[in-house]
This record gives sequence, structure tokens and C-alpha cells, in this order.
Amino acid sequence: MSVNEVKIKPAPVQFELRGTGPPTSRTFVIGDEDHTLGNAIRHILINDARVDFAGYCVPHPSEPVVHVRVQTATGNEGALTATEAVKEACTTLENQCDFVLGELEKALPEVREDREWMERWAAEELQQAAMEEEDDE
Repeated sequence: MSVNEVKIKPAPVQFELRGTGPPTSRTFVIGDEDHTLGNAIRHILINDARVDFAGYCVPHPSEPVVHVRVQTATGNEGALTATEAVKEACTTLENQCDFVLGELEKALPEVREDREWMERWAAEELQQAAMEEEDDE
């Protein structure tokens, strides 16, 4: 490792929900993520008319977490909760990523081949890890 390389330790928590009071206002702490996911979710949330506020921050560059703050509109019965808004935003982001990947794979077939190879490799790694875990028991 060179002088300029920094090994960031895994986040102590993968997901944490913070906030008390009305369910329309919450902070979501997502571990092992950074500006990439935080800004994407914030962008989708802020484009939802039912969301009054959406923002994110990375508390410190060496801390591998992103905090996403969401406040939804109140006033009418059955208002969207902050948790529902984030779930919808995540689904929208997943659909957008699938669409972009599909278009990219149509234009460049080698991208599809690389993805399929990576999926096979990941499955083999999981299988090998499971076998090693069984051997340890």
C-alpha cells in the first residue's frame, strides 16, 4: 500500500433509521456507501412533489456511511411517510439503473458478456465461501 492509499474499514452498521416524532421526518444511515448513492437517492426524492425536503451528507471521508434526511408533506390523512418515500426512491433508482444497463448491453454486447461473467464469478465465490464455512464447523 502506498502512502496515499487509505484502507477504509467497513461500516459498523449497514442500515440505521434515526428520528423520533412524526413518521414523515426521518434520517436513514446507510453503511458502506458514499456520495454516489446519497446524491442519486436525494435527486429522485427531491423530484417527488410529496417530499418537502431531501438531503444527504457523508459525515467524514474516512467514515463509510451516508446519511439521507427526508421530510415529506404533512397535512392530509394518509400522507406519505419518509420510509415509504425512500422505498419508492430506491425502486425508481433500481428501475433506472436496469434501463440504462439494458440500453448499454444492446449497444455494446461485450458489456453483457462481462456482467454475466462477473455474476458467475460472484456465485462461485459465494459457493466457495459457504463450503469453507461448512468445513470450519
